[in-house]
Amino acid sequence: MQQIRNKSDWEIEEIVEETEVSLKIPSKASSEADGDEVYVAVGKSSSSMEALSWALKHVAKPSSTLYLIHVFPEVHLIPTPLGMVPKDQVSPQQVEAYIDRERNKRRELLQKFLNQCSAFKGETLLIESNLVAKAIVDLIPVLCIKRLILGTTKSNIWFI
Repeated sequence: MQQIRNKSDWEIEEIVEETEVSLKIPSKASSEADGDEVYVAVGKSSSSMEALSWALKHVAKPSSTLYLIHVFPEVHLIPTPLGMVPKDQVSPQQVEAYIDRERNKRRELLQKFLNQCSAFKGETLLIESNLVAKAIVDLIPVLCIKRLILGTTKSNIWFI
């Protein structure tokens, strides 16, 4: 797990999910018992920013702790001039350079969300998994999530 300090009170914690459910729980998230926590799943789509804005207007209170959850894919392939190559077939330096570039992209993406909610205390949870929905659902019982806000576009809503 890697902790990175941002300009505000926010911490970015990376949680690596293995095939079996064994997550490292951020100490702050598991210890708060006031029930005033709001979790917002964020990603690259514009609906994520809309979900965060909605949560800030309708759910979060000044005393709320806000948790941004971002799931990003596992790294199996590394881009090279010859195309995508399995990471075990390139040098460790190439793998590390690619992972650093991806980490910086995530920081830039998350900074937009952090700027939106700088008035709140909270944390950012980064989870490495190829199964976004499963990773988020698996967090619910582990972190005792009671309020989880997800964004979606109207075209992705199915009515039964």
